[in-house]
Amino acid sequence: MKEFKRVTLQDVAREAKVSYASVSAVLNGKDGQSIRVAQRTKEKILECAASLGYVPNMAARKLKNGTNSLIAVFTYEQIFPVESENEYYRFFVGIQETAEKLGYDILILNNRPTEENSSRIVLADGAVMMGVNRDDKGIERLVKANYPLVFVGRREVAEVSTHWVTFDYQKVIIQMVDHLSGLCLQHSLVYVESFEQEREPRKDKRRFLLDAARSLGLEVLIVQADERNRISDEAFTLILQCKVVVFDRLFLLEPFERLLERKYLKLGSDIRGAVLEDDWMGCHEHWTRWSNQRLELGSLAVEYLSHLLQKDSLEQLDRLTPLHLVIAESSAFAE
Repeated sequence: MKEFKRVTLQDVAREAKVSYASVSAVLNGKDGQSIRVAQRTKEKILECAASLGYVPNMAARKLKNGTNSLIAVFTYEQIFPVESENEYYRFFVGIQETAEKLGYDILILNNRPTEENSSRIVLADGAVMMGVNRDDKGIERLVKANYPLVFVGRREVAEVSTHWVTFDYQKVIIQMVDHLSGLCLQHSLVYVESFEQEREPRKDKRRFLLDAARSLGLEVLIVQADERNRISDEAFTLILQCKVVVFDRLFLLEPFERLLERKYLKLGSDIRGAVLEDDWMGCHEHWTRWSNQRLELGSLAVEYLSHLLQKDSLEQLDRLTPLHLVIAESSAFAE
């Protein structure tokens, strides 16, 4: 088997018949700083680098300069969100677009053994982290080693201080509860939570929902769906009495809609519903929800990480992305 040989700057210089300094300036993004390269020469260098298959040696670049304009994007999901149907996809698009705008390359990592990821992630200057099924011990080691991390969504890890950006859940939930209060015939509503591990997003949403309801004198009856995303007969009876139900996750809506069909009930007339998420699937127009700002939050994560890498003051940075209430298309009960 033929041994693989990395293409070097010297190889590109020989192929383009120009100086090593010119090639280094162009391919390391220093053109116009320590050395000026004519546009025609620059184009020739880029063409030769592409034809030879030149790939920057990120590890060597970081050893030399302490930085390589590379950020890692890490997800704890099994498959990286490159398909538009994935719920994390728009986060990733926002991260990509802003990284490119700010001059960063991206190193993509997903749910692999911790030791392997730890050795690869440090090739980057810092990382944006996505997903809730995290490895707190691995995060703790990285933070204690002063490795810059920014989470998409509020994440708290024992023993260390974390950096994160998240949605402005509080403001939009206050607006949602104010809207629903006019529909609660019994001055109470049912809140259905999924059968999932308790994480920061759920805690925040529940707290904001309860606080907003309390301020309006509304009673919130909390029930939990089972492992198959179904609710009990007792919970369904409560919903029929209150006429208003709020779910914490989007995937709970379809089983509930099927249940309404079997009972010959109609969403938007017999029952009013809301969900504490955006409609990223684009098929829940009969539910009150909030706007899809996932691209904006991904973008904010990269901007925050950039300030962290440049050692800017973080005190004045906004960590919240605004959300906008979207009222269900069926907005009134049947006469």
